[in-house]
Amino acid sequence: MVDLIPHVGAGTLLESVLLADDRAVRVGAIQALDFDRATVITHDRWKAETGGIPQFSFLLATAREIGTGGGDDDEVLLLRVEGTAPLSLERDLLGVREEALRDALSRHESPSPSVVLDLDIDPFTRNRISFTGLDCRIIGTFYEQTKDGKLTLDFGHDVDNFYATATYRVYKPVGPGLSAIASYIKPGGAEKIENVRIGAVRYSSTRRRALASGQGDAPVLVNVYDFIGNKTGMFGMTRMGKSNTMKTVISRVFAVSENRRREGGSPIGQLIFDPQGEYANPNTQDGTHLAALGERHVVIYKFGAQGDKPNVRPLGFNFYDPAQVDAVKGVISSALVDAAADYVRAFVQADFEGSPVAGETSEETSRRKAHATRGRLLLYGALSKADFPVPLKDPEGQWDWRAWVTMRKELVDELENQLGPRHVVRARNGRQVGVERTSLVPVLDWLIERAEAKDLTGKAAEGLKSIVEGDAWRSALPIYTQENQGRPVSGYTKLKPLYSFHTPSSRSDYRSDVYDELVAGHVVIMDLHLGPDSVVRKLSENLASYVMQRQTEVFTSGDTPPQVQVVIEEAHNLFSSDKYKDDLDVWVRLAKEASKLQIGMIYATQEVTGVAHQVLANTKNWVVAHLNNTREVNELARFYDFKAFSDSIISHEDKGYVRLKTMSSPFIIPVHIDKYGRDLVNEGRAAAGDPPLPEEGNRRAV
Repeated sequence: MVDLIPHVGAGTLLESVLLADDRAVRVGAIQALDFDRATVITHDRWKAETGGIPQFSFLLATAREIGTGGGDDDEVLLLRVEGTAPLSLERDLLGVREEALRDALSRHESPSPSVVLDLDIDPFTRNRISFTGLDCRIIGTFYEQTKDGKLTLDFGHDVDNFYATATYRVYKPVGPGLSAIASYIKPGGAEKIENVRIGAVRYSSTRRRALASGQGDAPVLVNVYDFIGNKTGMFGMTRMGKSNTMKTVISRVFAVSENRRREGGSPIGQLIFDPQGEYANPNTQDGTHLAALGERHVVIYKFGAQGDKPNVRPLGFNFYDPAQVDAVKGVISSALVDAAADYVRAFVQADFEGSPVAGETSEETSRRKAHATRGRLLLYGALSKADFPVPLKDPEGQWDWRAWVTMRKELVDELENQLGPRHVVRARNGRQVGVERTSLVPVLDWLIERAEAKDLTGKAAEGLKSIVEGDAWRSALPIYTQENQGRPVSGYTKLKPLYSFHTPSSRSDYRSDVYDELVAGHVVIMDLHLGPDSVVRKLSENLASYVMQRQTEVFTSGDTPPQVQVVIEEAHNLFSSDKYKDDLDVWVRLAKEASKLQIGMIYATQEVTGVAHQVLANTKNWVVAHLNNTREVNELARFYDFKAFSDSIISHEDKGYVRLKTMSSPFIIPVHIDKYGRDLVNEGRAAAGDPPLPEEGNRRAV
């Protein structure tokens, strides 16, 4: 194509950054212009020579004279192609083309393609009908401005004037010019800037012309600090690349964290709730995984971990710890849920915690706590029968483990008289008795036999009656005895598959270990894909609540909390409009308070409508992949100008193809996200001072 403007690139920033010969190619002129839209006239030849002009292409328009300073017109308009536009003379030209087609089709009974293509049109007319119009949205204006003595390229989101008589030349940005637009950050808009590559500009699903013309890899750089301490939403159907983008962001943040650590700054911890195990484990799609960043930097908590890897720690419960009994009950309830029996429903509803209830008297609270200890005793006995190892020490590791239960002195006397000593230990104060770990079954069998035989008298009988008539005891009894109302039931054998969730060494405050890892700047992955939904939900809520509590303690003390990033999936289950009304819900609190507590949040969902409007309104970064229905897209269209992309979001089912709006970028960029893999892992390892991932290690990951 003839260079219509020679020597571009030798002058101002507008020329060197946007309009230089290797950055922009002339494709036409503006036929009509107002404050919001422009009609661009172009030619088939120009479109062909520039690799095509697909929908959503960026175009540049200027009326300035290159090399002269431009005067009043010293600016460049940024346009986005959104469709076609009719030209004033187009109807007449279409009539000429129609007549030529009619003639070609009529002169041959069965016209070949070449006959139809070789229309009998003179060169002048053929050239005239090759002009077409493009309907473009005006995104804003690039212009030069001096700030702090430095000439910068500034951007405004509108136009402050337009001329009807001016000749606006129109260019298609390519190569470094396109990358400069896609990666543009408005001066003064961000406190910290560190640009990292996230992908390449992608206008359309069909990429043949872009790749053939060498325009398929114009890098898109984003400010990684946009994602740190802010809300980022990942929207799209399953398998459309949300997790890939998350891994990319996590790795980039990790590199920033390690650079800050090396420079004496505070690192950034990242907590990933991984319900599918896709972050903790290698897969064939990536050929690697986040843990490849290094065992020193990535800690994985998972159910059933055997301790064979130094950075993989068991995520489980001590089934014999009273402080964890509520979570244990959730695990057991999940295992029993398929047994549609009365005793299962009773167990699910039973209270094994004994926590005070608002409005009850101190006597009622004491009675509730006593019944809970007796129910736990039966539960511990059932676990022992199911071969769950009983801990040697209590959760604090200070004393021998015992099952403490409220029991009358007279009943204890009778128990020791009949069974012998050394089965129980009496507390110095009160009616608490500690049943020894090896005596769980003998003591329970004795209590059950005495209740059936009814051979105790006096206060010992009263004490036994108080035990066996409690709701918690009666609810756990069929699980221990494998008998319900005279009929055999599975009972404790149903607990055996839960063995991998039992970690005798687990402490109720395991969350403290996780928080310490975050403060140290590590990536912590909670691998939850083996856990029952109810357990996973409870564990996630407890951990998120604990992190917020610790961050709040630092914040209210007058210090700045450490920076933490939280990554969560299936956000529509956590941030629904109904839930957002509950200020006590941990996820709602996280959504509302995360920013002030130095907690950045990346959430992913398939349902934009499932996320409360308040959460969406406070989301700073948007990554939008394919959504499959208009309801979700219409909700999305309420934010920024995603409405312009509505049809393509529904129709384009290309993995990794997203529309990206970041905090620092003034407009939406269509991007193909880079695939997370070995190169990105090695960048993070290099930032941490570690050697690159060895070839053989990479093959093992695959």
